[in-house]
Amino acid sequence: MWTLFDIVVFAVGYAGAIYSWPTIKVWANGAAAEVTNLRAKAAALEAKIRS
Repeated sequence: MWTLFDIVVFAVGYAGAIYSWPTIKVWANGAAAEVTNLRAKAAALEAKIRS
């Protein structure tokens, strides 16, 4: 019985990972773009302060 349960849990997790991966990838790329944007703003602010 536990073997069948393990197989079902694995199959559901695998299917969930396949269907959720595009959403996770878009979120991660958006976060990376935001970090890049904030670093550029910080560099501009630092240059403004130094001049």
